[in-house]
Amino acid sequence: MKTIQRALLVSIVPFLTTQSISAEAEKVTTNLTGAQSDKRLSSAWRASEVIGTTVKNAGDETIGEIQDLAIDFKKGEILAVVVSSGGFLGVADTLSSVPVSALRFDSATKSFKTKLTKEQLQKAPQHKATEMPDYSDPAVMAKMREYRDAIGGDVTAPDNTAHNEVDAKEETLTPVDQGNSETDLKTTKDLRAAVVDSDLSFNAKNIKIITRDGHVTLRGVVDSTAEHQSVIKLITKQVESTKITDSIKVK
Repeated sequence: MKTIQRALLVSIVPFLTTQSISAEAEKVTTNLTGAQSDKRLSSAWRASEVIGTTVKNAGDETIGEIQDLAIDFKKGEILAVVVSSGGFLGVADTLSSVPVSALRFDSATKSFKTKLTKEQLQKAPQHKATEMPDYSDPAVMAKMREYRDAIGGDVTAPDNTAHNEVDAKEETLTPVDQGNSETDLKTTKDLRAAVVDSDLSFNAKNIKIITRDGHVTLRGVVDSTAEHQSVIKLITKQVESTKITDSIKVK
């Protein structure tokens, strides 16, 4: 059944015309050989052109090749590009789901290039080739979006080389480290709702809230010390202060 679903997903990709998917496709530079050599930056890709293409890092090391695409048809977006990263990471038969914005096509090497570091790639949502995730599961989709946000969106932009270098440290929690237990997910959801429903600034409402094993980590930037205190006050209404790691910074 999963094989049929995947085949259907790939066969439908050429006909997707939503603005979100078009926007994602425009982020990929297209200069393929042969019949595709006249493609421009804004042209669309067919799934058959993408799948099977080699992926390399900034050091021109081969990470693997594109195996599949994960697509959210409801929202009309390419959720992730599935890359065979096992050999590069030293973990056999492992696939990594990376954001489409993390890739650029390099006409010189006829491959997709990324500035993702090995540490960042290790934190990408991963699965075995024989154990495809259930993309209809909201938790799976949320984890992919959180990873995309954690690495800063477009990690291939020239000025993003050192972006989120703190996140690259294994001891630092990012949204991809969110616990999957019912309790952890509920805690994050409730805290997020409290922050969003407050009178805080846009920056404060977009802080990262990560709950793992009952411990809450707060990360992000707020506009003032007073706002920082307001955020902590909201959080401590639901979580004991001893179970909170406050990594929020004041602008």
